[in-house]
Amino acid sequence: MFTDDILGFWSIPANGLGIVRARTLLGNLRLWDIPRSESALLQVIHEIGQEFVPGLYVLMEEGGKKVYVGQTESLATRLATHIKTPESKIKNWQRCLIFNDGRGASQSDLNDENIRLALEDYLVSLFKVNRYHVVTSATRAPALSPQQQILVNAFRQEINILLSNKGKVSRFLVGRRDDEVHLEEAKKILLRRGHAIQKWGAQYAVIDAAPVVIRPGSLKEKGWQVTFRGSKSLAQLKRKEGFLLMPRGRMVLVPLREVADLVLSADANALNRDTVDVFVRFEEERIVLAYKGREQDITAFSVEPYSES
Repeated sequence: MFTDDILGFWSIPANGLGIVRARTLLGNLRLWDIPRSESALLQVIHEIGQEFVPGLYVLMEEGGKKVYVGQTESLATRLATHIKTPESKIKNWQRCLIFNDGRGASQSDLNDENIRLALEDYLVSLFKVNRYHVVTSATRAPALSPQQQILVNAFRQEINILLSNKGKVSRFLVGRRDDEVHLEEAKKILLRRGHAIQKWGAQYAVIDAAPVVIRPGSLKEKGWQVTFRGSKSLAQLKRKEGFLLMPRGRMVLVPLREVADLVLSADANALNRDTVDVFVRFEEERIVLAYKGREQDITAFSVEPYSES
């Protein structure tokens, strides 16, 4: 998770043009939430400067969770096109979130296309994890120099603060080993690693002809809590049938036999209860499954190599 205790947050209500301004207090990133209006766009560009203004933007359909994420070296040119002749996949957008560091191209860190591309890719993943329908075409995350990576990491934290305070996101990606993977991306990873998917849903799937329980988990003090409850997931755990898929980090696809055996080693009657909670911790070099003081290393069940070393 993240904290905004250091960076802080500042926002003022909409002005006569419907522009809402926000920024982090000790960071660099600023956000303008504007209506689909040329006059509002021109006002924002005028506030930043008269030269080309680079940045990122998110087009949002009113009352829905459909978004388009983009990046550009000229916000004025790109957004004017979106206002007048929007793409068919987001033609009904009503508001736009603009991200810039308050500077024109000659001074802005966002004048670096690689930084913009990395942040565009991050925003796409962030909105997907928050259950938005993202209609942006495929993005790419370029290789970054150490200095570029420092700037991208700082901007990511500011994006989290701005969007959470605006009430747009509640789930976060912070570049950790336990970041959530959107289900669409999780499916692609499994297929890329050679798994066959017969059925795919938000909570259950059939992978390699075996039933799978899908749970991202809920963060608790002991780790990510995964709950087995009811006639489906708990029954599957009791039968030691199939797998648990955790769409986090490099993804974990652990046999339910391993989970059940660990639970029963700590409490022989646990599977007779209505609910069973296990915990998964993503440590620096390993993944740990835990239940009532018992632990098991499940790093071997990471879908992709967990440690780069």
